[in-house]
Amino acid sequence: MFSAAGAIKNEETTQAIRVEYCRVLHERLTARAKQRIALEADEARDLVYAEEAGLWRHFGYVSMSEYMERALHYGPHAAKERLRVASELFELPRLAEKFRAGELPFSVVREVTRVAVPENEEEWLASIESKTAREVERMVSGLAKGAAPDARPDPKLVRHRIVLDVDGERYAKWRAMRIAHDDERGDRLSDDDLVDVIVRDPEGDGTSRPCTHAVTTCRICKQSSLVAGGMEVPLTQAACERLLCDSESAGDLESEEVEAVKATIPHPTRRRVFIRDRFACVVPGCRSGRNLDLHHVVFRSRGGTHAMSNLVVLCTGHHTTLHEGQLAITGVAPDRLVFVFRRVGDDEPHLVLTSEPLRFEPIDEDEGDSVPRGTESAPVPGSG
Repeated sequence: MFSAAGAIKNEETTQAIRVEYCRVLHERLTARAKQRIALEADEARDLVYAEEAGLWRHFGYVSMSEYMERALHYGPHAAKERLRVASELFELPRLAEKFRAGELPFSVVREVTRVAVPENEEEWLASIESKTAREVERMVSGLAKGAAPDARPDPKLVRHRIVLDVDGERYAKWRAMRIAHDDERGDRLSDDDLVDVIVRDPEGDGTSRPCTHAVTTCRICKQSSLVAGGMEVPLTQAACERLLCDSESAGDLESEEVEAVKATIPHPTRRRVFIRDRFACVVPGCRSGRNLDLHHVVFRSRGGTHAMSNLVVLCTGHHTTLHEGQLAITGVAPDRLVFVFRRVGDDEPHLVLTSEPLRFEPIDEDEGDSVPRGTESAPVPGSG
């Protein structure tokens, strides 16, 4: 006959066996993880010795990286990172000790070695205790070498990786698009510049700006951030000023009072400036007619107004270099502007240009009348 008591006893026995089986599996897996990490630590030490000895030459390779790719089966990036971490560990003995003991995985060691130095090694070890590799990655993001764990991240050092996986047809189109934009700029676009090109609204006449992101500023710490795509990313002061040059204000987010969205620059003024500057960047020699912003010659933070004489059209590339200090624009728009180019870290200009005056072409030979080219018949979409 069926016995309820017997069934319960059998179920308890099965559960006890399952618990014991999981415990044994866990111990085996964690033991192997420690062994694997310890082996990686031993390998890291030997990689440095091999590089110092020029081991790759004895096997016909041209570099340690090639040796690691062919003999140790690492990819180029992984080989470079392994060598970097291995070298750093000779200066960080406590971190190396925990690595060899299997207490810290390579993924964590890799991130900590980007910022830790002998003087703050113990501080970093204490701060990463019990943290995952992803958590440590977030901790070091935006920090320079030698920074403390509680240091404020530098937005310029925070980088994000974008990976695309496409078929041959799309890859060919991607390459063609990139080459076309490189040709328009006259130089190879950086990844940052390319993203700016892609995310712009391709429709319209160049004066419209899609609202795909927002800039917020903390009223307490005054840190400004870019809010977009479910993320909030800290901005440098230069980036914040650039984005706010030509923007719209949505008001105080903490206020219950609903405010109408207000354009920083009145729309009629925006259109007139774009038409006057021929829908192109005003920097002499620049060929960009897309990805355009309006810029205040005298910054708004320094008393600049929205007068047309204080507004110019700039491509994103020149707008960025201006706010980062490698370009300065002075004078009165449109034909009394001076462009001063500086090298990074050098206050002395290496190139000074002046704006090209507006060209006038006759439209009625009998009367001899003339108007500025590009402004005599600039239609406004939707005006009829």
